[in-house]
Formats: sequence, C-alpha cells, structure tokens
Amino acid sequence: MKKLVLIGVCVVIFLTNGFAQSNLKGEKGVSSIGIMGGYAIESEKAVVGFDYRYNILNKLRLSPSVMYAVKKDNLDIWYLNADVNYLARITDDITLYPIGGFGFTVWTYSTPDKLPVADLEIPKKTDTSLRAGLNMGFGGEVRFTKDVIAGIEFRYNWTERFHNQAMIIARAAYYF
Repeated sequence: MKKLVLIGVCVVIFLTNGFAQSNLKGEKGVSSIGIMGGYAIESEKAVVGFDYRYNILNKLRLSPSVMYAVKKDNLDIWYLNADVNYLARITDDITLYPIGGFGFTVWTYSTPDKLPVADLEIPKKTDTSLRAGLNMGFGGEVRFTKDVIAGIEFRYNWTERFHNQAMIIARAAYYF
C-alpha cells in the first residue's frame, strides 16, 4: 500500500511540474465550501465531512477540513486537517493537485453496552486517544458550472503505526 501511495504522489508531482507553466487563468482570492464522503481503508469506516478552501495564490490554496469516521465496532474517529494544495490546471475545467499538511485525529473507543457472552450489562467506558500527524496524497477536480465543482482525493494520514489511515474521498463544492 505504501508503494502505491508513493507512486501516486510521484505521478502527481510529475504532472504538476509538466503543467505548472501553462498560461491558464488563476483564481487568487476564490473560496469554496464543500461536502465530502468516502471510505477509510484501514479502519473500514464510512467518512463524512466538510471543508473550506481558499486560494491564497493562483496555484496555491489552503484547505482546512473536518471529517468524521462513522462509529463501527465501538470506535469513532474525528479528523481535523490543515492542508495545502498546489494546483496544476490541465484545462480551465480540470485541475490536479498534491495534498500536504497536518492532521489531528481524535479516536474514541467505547465498551459495548452488553457483553457478547452472557448479555451482561456493564457500565459504559470510553477511552480517547489524540494523535497528530502528517497528511499527504493527491486529488483532482472537474468544474461543472462556474460555481459547482466535484472531485476525488486519495489521502494518507500518517500518525503512528496503529493509527495511520488511507482514505478515498469524493467532494462536491460551491465556489464563491
């Protein structure tokens, strides 16, 4: 899996360098707000969230996001991300970008309401684990109208051995 991520990042960097010199119009100062949905591969959970993106330069944007991995097997996860994207415009409507940034995760484990062996009631116990790490990946997006855009991302949240997470995420957004 790590080799696949590394190959993908190298391909995006190659494409970014190849198309970075194009004369397509930039979008400095443009903002978008989007909703996201996807799948966290290692924890096998559905992921939902939202993000805000702001182009600080024509080819550079900030992308903070909040995501939630839906509770499964008595575990739920919150992701708080602060990423940067370097935009490689292929056409006026298609953009590819690498993802890099910082992530903060909150893992909440809880005991089940009943034990599987004797249906015994036990007090609910939760344990929270906080993890900081790095985000990396790549994405692409297509502009459908002047104000509506959709895309897909592959991202990897690298924290530590048992808390690393690869995700595939689809995004729909409104630009303003």
